[in-house]
Amino acid sequence: MTHLRYGMIAGLMTLSSAFALTPAASAASGEEGAVEVVNDAVGQTMTALEDQTISQSEASGIIDLVKVDRVAQFALGKTWKTLNDDQKGRYIDAFHTYANAQLQQHLSNLSVADAEVTDVTTRGEGDAIVTTKVATEDNPNESVSWRVIDEGGWGIVDIQVQDVWFAIQQREQFQAVLDQNNGDIDALIEKLSAGSL
Repeated sequence: MTHLRYGMIAGLMTLSSAFALTPAASAASGEEGAVEVVNDAVGQTMTALEDQTISQSEASGIIDLVKVDRVAQFALGKTWKTLNDDQKGRYIDAFHTYANAQLQQHLSNLSVADAEVTDVTTRGEGDAIVTTKVATEDNPNESVSWRVIDEGGWGIVDIQVQDVWFAIQQREQFQAVLDQNNGDIDALIEKLSAGSL
């Protein structure tokens, strides 16, 4: 069983941009990488939180386990295809800043919890859902699912807590910002660069 701090989920879910569960007594060789990246995310977070803070470098290390560019594109939805190369570059840079800031904000000063991998569901080659059971002070049996893909290495692209896939929720939030600003991508980039919406 791997230990982590409660609220880690809230931090990691801000990085993301969904799936039936089946028991897996032992992961097949293709699934081992999927489980490993989730365990790495949990382990790195626990180590980083030994002093109850997440430094920028520690956040960057955790973010390296997330397919941030893929998540960023998903979160922007159909708007991504309308951007020119300059806008895409600035948006991706801003999303990285946002993800780093959100991770630091949500993962600091958290209480201890336990987590263990309980299930792995393969959705296709290089695409899996890893389910963890998280025990917290408020809920001893919280289920958290992580969608992971293998594109030149396994990485996290979404997290589900309480039936909510957060990359999908993030897409809705980004679209709301765009709608409030007549589709102006620079308005969204400005907010992301500031580290919050």
